[in-house]
Amino acid sequence: MPKAIILAGGVGSRLWPLSREAYPKQFIQLFDGSSLFQKTVERMLPIFGPEDILVSTGERYKFIVQNQLDAMKLEMDKDQIVVEPEGKSTLPALLLCMHKFGKGEYGVFPSDHSIDDDGGLQNSIQHAQAITNGHIISFGFVPHRPHTGLGYIKPGAPLGKGFKVDKFIEKPNLELAKRYVDDGYFWNAGMLYTKSKNFLKEVELLSPEHMIVHDEGASAYSKIKEVQLEYAILEKTKKAAVVPISSYWNDLGSFSSFFEVLDNNGGSIVTNTEVLDVGAKDSLVISEENKLVGLVDVKDLIVVDTRDALFVGSRHSSERVKEVFKYLKSKGDTRAKYHTTIYRPWGFFTLMENDSRYKVKKVIVYPGKRMTMHRHYNRTEHWIVAKGAAQIEIGGVPSVIGPGESVYVPRGAAHMIQNPGKTPLEMIEVQIGDHLVEEDVERVGDDMVEL
Repeated sequence: MPKAIILAGGVGSRLWPLSREAYPKQFIQLFDGSSLFQKTVERMLPIFGPEDILVSTGERYKFIVQNQLDAMKLEMDKDQIVVEPEGKSTLPALLLCMHKFGKGEYGVFPSDHSIDDDGGLQNSIQHAQAITNGHIISFGFVPHRPHTGLGYIKPGAPLGKGFKVDKFIEKPNLELAKRYVDDGYFWNAGMLYTKSKNFLKEVELLSPEHMIVHDEGASAYSKIKEVQLEYAILEKTKKAAVVPISSYWNDLGSFSSFFEVLDNNGGSIVTNTEVLDVGAKDSLVISEENKLVGLVDVKDLIVVDTRDALFVGSRHSSERVKEVFKYLKSKGDTRAKYHTTIYRPWGFFTLMENDSRYKVKKVIVYPGKRMTMHRHYNRTEHWIVAKGAAQIEIGGVPSVIGPGESVYVPRGAAHMIQNPGKTPLEMIEVQIGDHLVEEDVERVGDDMVEL
């Protein structure tokens, strides 16, 4: 059976502070309570089925992928999450999946795009399957406006319900983009359909140094260079074809693109929160905290508010936020990498208060999950249960505590916590000490559950 490969290893830098290295845009649950990754999986289900969906991701994201799949209540084997040892871009990611799952037909789909799919994608995949012999098929979306931030595909001779590719074109200026739209070019969405034998022949011909990933798997990553699939194969092969898709598509590559996918409530202010505008026009407001935001006599403004960072910029140069991201990263500022909410295999925690001598966190442990047995040498902890029941062990002494009850964890005491219930466990954790860092942790015994 054909398989879908969902690429979910990208690191978001163009949507800071909403997207961070440790929790990039594909996992943010900004759209109707679902993430872009989850919506991508949902689009695949009528076409491939859960047993034929593979997720390519990095080590740091594997538990986020697993938790979001669990939330969808999908019956998927853990082997269907293909973990790269390090990010080497899209060609190695695809080759690693083919190494693991062998010969067959594969569709390749990014996980961080927005598509209003009315069946167009399913129809286009069927059209691609009809011409896959001897071809590597890209999917091209019919442009609804000129766009200078996207690549284009120039169609050549007709081929079934698609076309041979005349050439791939990098991001054009506005004048060229207008001409491309008028001349019937397609947007290049980075989506692909191919038979493995066709694809591997082209890799052997055009990028033979990367075939080692298909032959040896993840152990070969240290021996190869990072390379994009489009650059290494698609732009060079003579077997490229394109099948058009008429559905609405948005790569959400900058905050300005959010104007097309978020609700404007009939006005010109696009937002996910409550906004009181007095003479404001054509502006975007995003708030993680559902704050009331007042806008007075501003135009073409972008406001993105998170618990620990605020971005304000012009709608017409929002892509320059990546310069802010790069600066923070160059200075080793953790706000480039982490939100105040940090996700773990067992759940997540949100930093509520942060002082030099104490921290207050809200901790959520998913049903049936637990932390590993561990200890801290530079802090004490107090746990207060707000919802659910906590099965804990401190210094070898087990107990169960419920809402309103609390426990004290001394320095150096081995401890663990587990949620035995069927609903999330919610706790408040208070840390007190003179060196409050996440690195102050030591595993105890042979417990290999991830921290």
